[in-house]
Amino acid sequence: MRVLIVGTGAVGGYFGARLAHGGHEVTFIARREHGAKIRERGLVVETPDGELVAEGRVLEDLDEARGMEADLALVAVKAGALDQVAAGTLAALAPEGVAIPLLNGLDSERILAESIGVERVVGGVAQIAAALVTPGRVRVKAGGMLTIAPVVASDLERVEALARVLDASFPCVAERELARVLWQKLLWNAPFNAICALTRRTAGQVLALPELETLVRSAMAEIIAVARADGVDLGDHAIEAMLAITRGLFADTEPSMLQDVLAGRTTEADALQGAVVTRGRQHGVPTPIHQTLHTLVLGLGRLE
Repeated sequence: MRVLIVGTGAVGGYFGARLAHGGHEVTFIARREHGAKIRERGLVVETPDGELVAEGRVLEDLDEARGMEADLALVAVKAGALDQVAAGTLAALAPEGVAIPLLNGLDSERILAESIGVERVVGGVAQIAAALVTPGRVRVKAGGMLTIAPVVASDLERVEALARVLDASFPCVAERELARVLWQKLLWNAPFNAICALTRRTAGQVLALPELETLVRSAMAEIIAVARADGVDLGDHAIEAMLAITRGLFADTEPSMLQDVLAGRTTEADALQGAVVTRGRQHGVPTPIHQTLHTLVLGLGRLE
């Protein structure tokens, strides 16, 4: 496949590198020193199993990819930048090509589909703990899996076929219900991103303090209630399962919001905690914990 990585950060970089190693023709959008380092020595990815170096074409700007006829675009930018890359992504796709937005929150598939057409979008979430440590170098602590799902139910067969292709390069599974996939990720993402960012702790360190674990559980309970009102039942054991996975696999995770705060970047509070508050308000479900977390993260960014 011809693959375009729109946003070669930790997430896009890792999956792009795996696809390049799998024999696919990968083009990375990477700017300034980051792009220069990838051109010079390849994209270096540190994983628990060792280091890999991926080669591929590197473009400074998405406009340079116009007409490349990409079969697949992995869109891994921040939520606030999605509108800025939508038109360029469409211009780079082949007639039958599709884009998978790997963004935080609940609305990236809808937003991208409004710009490039619903038939061009496949839903997806990444399960990975990773960071861009220096220009041209990504470090992965755990995970490295994609879950994809159709935006339109009739596209399931096409999505399953795509998952089989991707699974040859990294673990990838297809699910039927996109909404469930997105809410399941948000169940972890919204509480841990905010609490880790506010306390400067990893996910495991948060759970090591009983008071913070209680806060995580209460925040997750809000999400389960809002998701149920939104038509998605995450089940009675969702919280325990998510905490067990965190302790076992993602204890050392520094969520993206913590990385953003430490680096002085804008956070994705609106796409994470704000998404829970917005959906809760729409359904008449109170979300006082996420309202507080959202406000604190916004204030944290403005103070610093």
